[in-house]
Amino acid sequence: MTQLRIDRGLSLRVPAFARSEPVQFVAIGSLALYLHSLFWWTEPRDMGLFLEPWFQHIVFYGPIEVFSHPFSNYTPSYLYLLSMASLAHRLVAPMFAIKLLSVLGNLFAVWAVSDLIKACGGRGRYAMLLLAVPSFVINAALLAQCDALWAGACVLAVSGMIAQRPIKSLIWCGIAVSFKAQAAFIAPFMIGALIGRRQPLWQWLIPPAVFITMMFPAWLAGWPAWELAMVYPGQAAWGDFPSRLANPWMFGTVYAAEAAHELYWLGFAAAGAASIGIGVFASNRTREPRTMLLLATLSALALPFVLPKMLERYFFLAGLISIALAVSYTNRATVFIALAVETASLLSLLTYMYFYVDPYLTLVGALFAASALIATMTLLGHRGPSLSAVQQRPLLG
Repeated sequence: MTQLRIDRGLSLRVPAFARSEPVQFVAIGSLALYLHSLFWWTEPRDMGLFLEPWFQHIVFYGPIEVFSHPFSNYTPSYLYLLSMASLAHRLVAPMFAIKLLSVLGNLFAVWAVSDLIKACGGRGRYAMLLLAVPSFVINAALLAQCDALWAGACVLAVSGMIAQRPIKSLIWCGIAVSFKAQAAFIAPFMIGALIGRRQPLWQWLIPPAVFITMMFPAWLAGWPAWELAMVYPGQAAWGDFPSRLANPWMFGTVYAAEAAHELYWLGFAAAGAASIGIGVFASNRTREPRTMLLLATLSALALPFVLPKMLERYFFLAGLISIALAVSYTNRATVFIALAVETASLLSLLTYMYFYVDPYLTLVGALFAASALIATMTLLGHRGPSLSAVQQRPLLG
């Protein structure tokens, strides 16, 4: 056995053979395949309610003609991909075609996280750790969700800003927003960075231009522009409960749902204050990759933590960025942040799947999310560790 130290903070004891990168990657790949096989055959709740009916609707009308009228409460960006997946309906059962699309989305997110790690000077290939992260696997292999698409685009927006490539960053930002409104979780970081870099005003128009471009094919096929514009407001109005995510509002969901409704303004005020603080901080630290990555983590974590009406999957983006943080700047604190975010996310998903009526497990997750938030803010006040130790050896040796 050999004791290993990484970045002066994390001490691990592993066998010598496990220090080999090929051994590590084979182990990660094997675990990923095993976890995917556990969930692949299970039909999630949303499959019969939303995803499969949309799929069958596309098959009935055709992959292009179907966009002549609204048929989903999602924006067309995901539906374009679902339409392409429907071409395989004679070869693959709808559930497996939809899940395969989600798994491909996860691979896109892995590539995005790899790009972010490399932008910070780390070893991008360790992004494949994500393939064995339980919440990451569950999101695609079980729930068949598309969160990896919008979140991966957000990660690429962050890496573009850190690498001082604002045009790339803003294009990916627009793509992210075209998939999900939750891409706004990264907005405070992005706006602060744009202000700090004094980017010309025309660049601020790139995200809305990309969003409109992504909506254009559906509009051209016949989907009314007003219906396209109202997709996100309609989503915001759906589901009148304080939270299904491991955040403080979950206590309202469990103990005082009616009373919590009167306090939603506190969550919106807290989100506004957090956004201003993150934006101001980011505008002054645009040339510090470590600080920028911490601020991106904080932005992706703080907003869903303080906002009401958050769903169980909304720590997904924070999970991706926190893992990039832990790989790029490995020490006890960054690893703790990644593990705490993953625990909060996983407990939220498990509660949704198995304890929906009695969601007490998520209350524990809220404590982990709070711990990750505090640890991230604490790190922002400390000088960052060097990357050299991570760059010179495998993650575990």
